[in-house]
Amino acid sequence: MKKSFFIAVLVGATVVVTTGCNIFTNGKVKEELISIEKDNAKSLDVKVDLGAGELNVKKGGNEWVEGIAEYSHKPLKPEVTYNLNESKGKVKIEQGKHKLPNMKIGKFKNEWNLTLTDKIPLDLDVNAGASKTDLDLKGLDLSSLDIENGVGELTVDLGGDWKHGFNTKIETGVGKTTIILPSDIGVKIHSDKGIGKANVVDFISKGNGVYVNEAYENGKETLNVDMDMGVGEVSFKLD
Repeated sequence: MKKSFFIAVLVGATVVVTTGCNIFTNGKVKEELISIEKDNAKSLDVKVDLGAGELNVKKGGNEWVEGIAEYSHKPLKPEVTYNLNESKGKVKIEQGKHKLPNMKIGKFKNEWNLTLTDKIPLDLDVNAGASKTDLDLKGLDLSSLDIENGVGELTVDLGGDWKHGFNTKIETGVGKTTIILPSDIGVKIHSDKGIGKANVVDFISKGNGVYVNEAYENGKETLNVDMDMGVGEVSFKLD
């Protein structure tokens, strides 16, 4: 999809964020337990796809994935699947294929709180449409990270001590985004600014949208961040 068209669609969808996040409805809120039990997997491919609502992800739990989804309308009930392919476990947590509630029937609640294991490597793919998204990923064993955020507020915390570098791709549409990055390993940012505003704090500019931290200059492990901005504001900070 062309970015200009993508942004136009998102601007039209902003009403979903302003009326949909973190608000109860005239219906009863239901809770759904989410659990992917430990097995013989040596690594995990985790895909999280939330259409609209609030998403919180952090390290923790005794199983591969644990969490609670709270939702006010049946079509918002998450669909959870897991398959073990040789030594790789594949997790998918996604919004149901049904249509989202019509805004005319009232405001809705749709909140997912997920914890991910830090015991094995993860490839994490997060797709959030119209949402408030908080990804506290400190302490996880990430092999790769791919984030696509449509409309709303996004916070990604990659601070702390990482044993190795990895590649991160982040695409944002409309809203405010904050990316917290580590000081102790090398970080290289390549930012496609789009028509948004970028705030880069305590990084060294290399020109053409490329920034690095001091650890990168010292030749340590590298976390590569490929940032594709839409409309809104993105702030990069060191922990």
